[in-house]
Amino acid sequence: MAIDTEFIARIDSPRFCERLFAVLPDVVFCLKDSDFRYRAANQAFAVRLGLKDPRRLIGKRAEDFFVPAFAETYREQDLLVLAGGEVNDELELISNSDGSAGWYLATKIPLHDSGGKVIGIASVSRDLREPREGDAEMAGIAKVADHVHQHLDEDLRGAELANIANLTPTQLDRRMRRVFHLSTAQFVRKARIEHAAHLLGKTTMPIAELALACGYGDQTALTRQFRATVGMPPAAYRDHMRQLRGSTTG
Repeated sequence: MAIDTEFIARIDSPRFCERLFAVLPDVVFCLKDSDFRYRAANQAFAVRLGLKDPRRLIGKRAEDFFVPAFAETYREQDLLVLAGGEVNDELELISNSDGSAGWYLATKIPLHDSGGKVIGIASVSRDLREPREGDAEMAGIAKVADHVHQHLDEDLRGAELANIANLTPTQLDRRMRRVFHLSTAQFVRKARIEHAAHLLGKTTMPIAELALACGYGDQTALTRQFRATVGMPPAAYRDHMRQLRGSTTG
């Protein structure tokens, strides 16, 4: 990204970014202070939480809206950013307020005051909606996507997937990003975790057996990847989905 810093310094109000994010329904935006409290949020964030007015978020923390496991993951990310780090295009599976799930790519960066001190966090999450009909037909991408979903229990290597599309791994990666907004590796991980989440929510399959069905060597490997992506271990996610079903039927 290119920026004319001299011009930016002349802008009187930083609220231009808030106004822009307000009209982007596929981008969840928020600002937090160093005490982890929301100080700005757009309408898309409110909708994701089942709120009508984003002003209800102001002054609150993640734990006021998310289940403990999710809130803990967000707190860990925030601590990293407040220490000067960044979260870049982190693939996340998020449970929405209606019990459905959505995939997002999350990015978090630190906010600094005029003296360079980190005083907060800026966060955006892009909604990874399904590609439009016909998009996945370009140059073998559909074949790759179908192969991944039909062979999740196998070792899915980038070079082999590229051969299916008659492309080099670099070409495949470029086209996967164009269609799905994900690298090939991210697409495979998304498919595995998505299938695992489905099985956890809809079946009583033992987690060790489920891990093998989703292409993980053992339950530990699945648990590590699932927690990093979803924000809670598989067993906790299964309990969470049961509670959601109970609240909607009770």
